[in-house]
Amino acid sequence: MDAVLKIDTALTRRYSRHDLLMANAIGVIPLLQELIALEKNTKAEARLESVIKHQQILNRLLVASTQISSVAAELDCEGERAERLATYLDQYDTQRIRRLTLLSIVIGAATTVATTLIQSSDASKAVGIGGGVIGAGFGGLAAFSTNRTIHLTHQRNLLTDVWQQNQQSKVYPPFVWYVLNEKVFSNSNQYSVIHNIRQRWENFVLNDSSPEEQALYFGQGGNYKADDFHARANMLNQLQSSVRSINQDLHSLALALAAR
Repeated sequence: MDAVLKIDTALTRRYSRHDLLMANAIGVIPLLQELIALEKNTKAEARLESVIKHQQILNRLLVASTQISSVAAELDCEGERAERLATYLDQYDTQRIRRLTLLSIVIGAATTVATTLIQSSDASKAVGIGGGVIGAGFGGLAAFSTNRTIHLTHQRNLLTDVWQQNQQSKVYPPFVWYVLNEKVFSNSNQYSVIHNIRQRWENFVLNDSSPEEQALYFGQGGNYKADDFHARANMLNQLQSSVRSINQDLHSLALALAAR
């Protein structure tokens, strides 16, 4: 694109580099050039052709927006599924803790009553010690979460390409992946969007995760615990926000086009 802009400065005078990169992403640079050339022609045929070119560009913008919505919807669906499965495991663990705590209380109360009724000192001590041990055992079990898991297979793992920082993706539309890989579309303009996303995952979600956990999140799937589902949902939601923000860049190009 840079070679084209050096030759055709009319584009750079009319549009910002940011908008031109977005135009390049959706493939409308040639249409913008033709539109500028037609504006210099005052004939009726040229004005009609200008309207046609303008509509073609708007159609490309609409297609790009639809692709963004499609990817964001898939990310949202995957994130919701992970959250639902995490909630199911959390509720199972909560019920388990409640049952164990109740058993501990019941055994403690029963032990107290039994030691009061038993006349023999030795028998009373034995019942008290046994009941205390059993009650403490149930209470101790309640302090630990269950290792219950749910097996989840990723037919289309939307996290993999971001984690691996791939230059090309078989999951994301080329337009969306181009924007996520282009530094100018990030807040800092120093690193790409997917680079920044991976950094956030490493610093705030994964917390020095093991190779096995990374294979679970970014591979073909496996047995997930509740915390694993929460982590997956968090990463999907962060990625969804970044994909949806591309609409702002499309909106900027649409405004520049409208101001011609």
